[in-house]
Amino acid sequence: MLVDFDALVLDRTVGVFGIACSFTLTVSSPGAPAVVARGVFSSGPLDVQMEDEVIFSDQQTSLGIRARDFAVVPDRGDMVEIVEPDHAAFGNKYWIGDSDWDGQGGITLLLRTQEPAG
Repeated sequence: MLVDFDALVLDRTVGVFGIACSFTLTVSSPGAPAVVARGVFSSGPLDVQMEDEVIFSDQQTSLGIRARDFAVVPDRGDMVEIVEPDHAAFGNKYWIGDSDWDGQGGITLLLRTQEPAG
């Protein structure tokens, strides 16, 4: 029996925990209109101990999306804006720094606050 993880888990998870985001696909699909879809937003501190025992601190922000929600999947260099009015990150703009497919229909987008060079 084949289990459709996307339909059973991702659809429900994004439906409950997702927020509205606008995707501008400047790299993936130049000239295409922005796409509004839902994703699960996460942001938290990331501390890395360096060899000299100094702690490097950063913020790790990500957005979990369903590949099925896009005709062209967002990728590195595309822009994401949080458009959910009740969310703490409302109005924030991010650039996709990396994307990781989970093999089950989900993609985790690693978000950056600075526009990529070039």
